[in-house]
Amino acid sequence: MIIDKTLFPNDSPLSEAPPAYETVDSAPPTAARYDLKPPVASGSSVPASASGRSTSPSLSSYPPARSPISPSVDSGKGKGRAQWFNFGGSKTSKDVKSTTLGLVRDLVRQEFHPAAVGILESCAEACSSNGISFSSLLQEKSIEGHTPLYWAIVKRKPDEAQDDSAQIPDLLTVLLSYSTPLSQKTISDIQYACLITSDQPLFQRLRQSPDFASSSALDEMLIGATLPPDDVEVINLPDDEGSFTVNLGIVKFQKRMMITKSISIEFIARSRMWRLRFFVVPEDGTPKSGTRQGSWCLSLSLMEHSPPTWVDSRLMISDPVLVDGKTTPSSSNRQPKPKPTISMRLKSTQPLSPSRANNSVTDVTIAFEDSLMATSLQYNGSSYIAADETLRAQFEARLGKPDTECIIC
Repeated sequence: MIIDKTLFPNDSPLSEAPPAYETVDSAPPTAARYDLKPPVASGSSVPASASGRSTSPSLSSYPPARSPISPSVDSGKGKGRAQWFNFGGSKTSKDVKSTTLGLVRDLVRQEFHPAAVGILESCAEACSSNGISFSSLLQEKSIEGHTPLYWAIVKRKPDEAQDDSAQIPDLLTVLLSYSTPLSQKTISDIQYACLITSDQPLFQRLRQSPDFASSSALDEMLIGATLPPDDVEVINLPDDEGSFTVNLGIVKFQKRMMITKSISIEFIARSRMWRLRFFVVPEDGTPKSGTRQGSWCLSLSLMEHSPPTWVDSRLMISDPVLVDGKTTPSSSNRQPKPKPTISMRLKSTQPLSPSRANNSVTDVTIAFEDSLMATSLQYNGSSYIAADETLRAQFEARLGKPDTECIIC
């Protein structure tokens, strides 16, 4: 006669569910690190690794807590993180994948907890042991048509609501650490989430990370492996006309234009994702209407997922000597005559659209030679380029059908 074994309280049943959070003893992932928190104010103390990147203390320094993600299971003494799965030899790679996706989905649904780092590390180990790419798994659109990264951004608290006192990495930071390298489709899904939440600060920090950086090998050769980020500050003006201003600081402007021949500035403003691009028309290509081969140009376009709109805008570049409030000495002790501000107007003749379907207008472009004084930006020693080789400019825009005269003031 076969008698079924009765489970006693101290027994550990074979289960796909992970143990309670208090059984986790794990350190943050050793994969590529992301620092998505806002810059730390001067005078604050943040631990850093030898590489200069911020690090987080191990989970053992945080008080344990229980999460509703799964029922508690006693992992037993001496058992490692692999016991999160406790599959045994009968489970297949399909089972590992299914359980992993379920755990990740539950993590995204719940408020983030420090033990989530240990859960994801266990998932990574289980996937590796079964020949599954954890990175690819995290980039699957497995949660309501989107990736876990998308939902981590959509549900992420704004920067001002983040609790930096405990220095706990948020869920997005940890997921990104295990998701690299990112595919273009995943980057698009992440950008879409930033657009939905209008999270311009997060979008800019992501663009500065290795997987999102648009810098080319020429940029790295010219400026260094760690390309200094361009300054991009977006200010949505308090009106109902969709007006906004972007303060720009473009490093090594002339050298990048002469060597790489293209500089793209991307930002989120007024629930749209924009690309402001400086470029040189290829001499061996077919120039666009209104441009000439070899010309330096400026274009404005909408990026993927942005709704169409009319736009009237201009790029303003002032003499940096006047901007800094400084003057150069002269023999007559008179202040130099102010140089005119460069103004490059970009206005749409039809609504801009990110889609190329139905012959829609995808960008507006102006050549430097079509704007007063703009060609001086090409000259070595141009007074409009600051001493540190940075081009500082202000981009002003209004979402609406352009009038005959520029009304952006």
